[in-house]
Amino acid sequence: MDHQAIKDLLPLAALERLEPDEARALEEHLRAGCDECEAELRELREVAAALALSLEPEGSEERIWERLDARLQADASEPSRPAARESGRARRPARGRVGAWRAATAVMAAAIIGIAIYAGRLSDQLRRANEEHRQEFAAMDSRLGTLRAELTRARGEVGALQRVLGARIRMEKVLSAPDLRLTRLKPLAPAPGAGAIVAVSATNKAAVFQAVGLPATPPGKTYELWWITKEHGPVAAGLFQAEDGHPVVAAVSLPPAGEHVLLSAVTLEPYGGVSKPTGAMYLKGAPGPA
Repeated sequence: MDHQAIKDLLPLAALERLEPDEARALEEHLRAGCDECEAELRELREVAAALALSLEPEGSEERIWERLDARLQADASEPSRPAARESGRARRPARGRVGAWRAATAVMAAAIIGIAIYAGRLSDQLRRANEEHRQEFAAMDSRLGTLRAELTRARGEVGALQRVLGARIRMEKVLSAPDLRLTRLKPLAPAPGAGAIVAVSATNKAAVFQAVGLPATPPGKTYELWWITKEHGPVAAGLFQAEDGHPVVAAVSLPPAGEHVLLSAVTLEPYGGVSKPTGAMYLKGAPGPA
């Protein structure tokens, strides 16, 4: 047991109410030289003894009986007082019972005091333990929340990497097609350092857009690619987001079948895209030869 646990046992030790293993632990602690516990135990024993003595009748039982016997012998020479002798004999067991009850009451009072002290210390221990556990649980809950957030972020990053990888695979497949057709998009005023390529393969039925240098997509906005055809003007080809310093690779729709594509362009539109361009144009270019 530690020092505090031993101190909690001292009130019961003063009343001789320890269990054998507790008594052994206390003896070993005192033999180790703990002056604090030894002094406190001595004080508690003195308190218990004082309580017991304060409730006892004056003098010991033996002295009381000696005085009564002397009184009875003196009364034996006085025949006129038989009633007093009978009264003395009648009272003797009553006095004995009173003394026993008072002694028992003293012991009980001391025990109550000791138990109250012990209960108070035990209550403090439980309160401290509950507070420590509450803090530990709060720390664990906070850590769990952090781990969940990190897991969600990691899943998002993995998903983004998977999408980029899939788009790159499609790009490689399109670039290796025999009917590859490329459209190079050049920067306009809103993005002077940007550039892009659109690769189309009718055989593979795939089109892939790759761009670099575009500004990060503002909140509530999206970039939109357009096929500008001779027959119907701008036709939406796909939506994508951009991050500073990261290239963009995205699968887009094939040009409308049977229509002549004059230009390809990228504009910044409201999130979710629009059916016709409304925002500023960032990139523009004409398709290369078939």
